[in-house]
Formats: sequence, C-alpha cells, structure tokens
Amino acid sequence: MADYTVVVDPDNVPRTLDALGAVCDLDADDRRALSRILALYPRPVTVLFEGDADLSQADRLLADKFTFDQETDSLLLYARDTETLIDALVEMAMYLWGFATLIGSAEPWVVEFAIGAWKPVRNRIKRQLDLPVHEHPRGVVGLPPAPEEAPPDDRYPFRTLVASYDSVSFRQMVVLAGRDDLAVYFPPETHPKVLAAYVYVRRAMQEVAQGLDLSDYQKFNRRLLQALSRLDTLFQPAKLPPPAWVTGASLPEAEPPLFHDDPPADPSPYPDEPLTRPAPPQAGRYDPFEAFIEELFADDDPPGE
Repeated sequence: MADYTVVVDPDNVPRTLDALGAVCDLDADDRRALSRILALYPRPVTVLFEGDADLSQADRLLADKFTFDQETDSLLLYARDTETLIDALVEMAMYLWGFATLIGSAEPWVVEFAIGAWKPVRNRIKRQLDLPVHEHPRGVVGLPPAPEEAPPDDRYPFRTLVASYDSVSFRQMVVLAGRDDLAVYFPPETHPKVLAAYVYVRRAMQEVAQGLDLSDYQKFNRRLLQALSRLDTLFQPAKLPPPAWVTGASLPEAEPPLFHDDPPADPSPYPDEPLTRPAPPQAGRYDPFEAFIEELFADDDPPGE
C-alpha cells in the first residue's frame, strides 16, 4: 500500500505541482523545473510514493529509488527528495513515449543493461530542459570495508565477488556499469574478464544512448536489442557457473590486472560528447578494443576460470 498517491496531469499543471508539493519539499525553482518536465507528458499518470527502505549505507548506494509498474503504467518512488523526483518523472516521460524497459525479462542482467542505457538519454533530456546534471560520481563501490563494517565470514566481500568470473560477478558488473553516479574500485585480485565485462558493458550502454533524445525511442529500442544480442553472444551469461563462494569451490589464483591504470575504452562521462579511447566502432572499420574483447572471451578456458 503506497503512502501517498498523486495523479500527474499535464493538462492541470498547477494542481499537479500542489499535490507533489504536499509530498515533497518543492521550492519555486523545483516547480518551474517540474513544469517543463510535465510538458513532455502525452497523458496523465499515477505516481505512488512509498516510505524509504531501511538500508545500510552500502546497500543504499545501489538501491533503486524508483521503478515502473507495467501492469498499471504507474510510477513507484521509494524516496521523496527533489532530485529523485525529477529523474523519475523524466524517465516516466521516456516510458510513456515508448522507450523499452525490458522489465519482466527472464534475465535480470538484460533489465539492468536497459536501465543503464536509459540514463544517458535521461541526462540529455535534462540538459535540453536546462535541468542540472551531476557529471561526476558521488560514491565509490569496491573499497575495503572498515573493520567494524566487514562481515565476519568475509573481510572484503567485493574482492571475493570480482576475483572470479561467474554468473554473479557478471550481473553485478552490468549493474555497476549502469550507475553513472558511482565510481568502482577494482582490487588487484580482480579477474581480467570481470574488469573487461565492466568496461565493455559500460561502453555498450553509452553507444546505445549516444546522441538520442525523447523522440528517438524507436532508434533506442533497435540499438538496445542489437547490443543485448551482441553481449549475449560475446559473454554467454546463461552458461556462466555460480560463484565459487556459493558452491564452496576454491577461488582461482589472482591474475595480474588487465588494464592497469589506463583502461583503453573508458567511456566518456558526458553522453553528449564523443566517446574516447577508442571512438565508437563504425561499419567497415577495425576496432582494436572490440577485437581484443572477442579474443579474451573466445579462449578455451572453462567458464569462470
């Protein structure tokens, strides 16, 4: 049961803003920003507010702050801060226009990839509406936990996660690749394929969204399906084994870092600018990074080793 329910009606903006202001703390600038967003809506939608979940700081960094209910075409928010409200309403506009979410897919990593690919488009729309966009990470994932926060059975859970390339580490790399507000620290024990998956997936998300805005939903959906097909062929996530820390098997010996201090395909944090090191592949042109990834994942090693 939602704590609050608001009908967002683009044909009655003052009433909508008053209703949202009764739930969230909106000032005059917030109301003007929301008015510009509501102008994008083709029809009214229902927004449901639920209370903030009781999460640890680490879990809160990765927790979803909003989602869509595809059965009712409504928006569900778990936070009431203005930034979350703005991001959620912009993405709801994308949903209404026809951007594919793939929610309900049998493969969770597929949904996570779509979520990550939405964010550069959302930020482009925000810039077009003259809304602020945070360009730099505001949190770090992967650092060793403080002694008092480390689980007793594993003093460094993230190192355990990334030390083996398996079904869980692959999915987590897709999740992290889609979080433009988080930086990721990879310890030296990181498996080369785990790091390669993160870098490649992050770049693929940027390429799906490159140069698109609200009216380009059909192009986005085509690119999204093409990218997912490519990722499925390259990484074969359905064939990856469960992690060793679940099955009880011993972890493989640590391997040297794959990219050291300068990964060759670090995607631009600015989705409106061209990608760098290297540029996005073009038809008929050789992409050394693409070739390198294919060679890395085409070896005969058993999955996860």
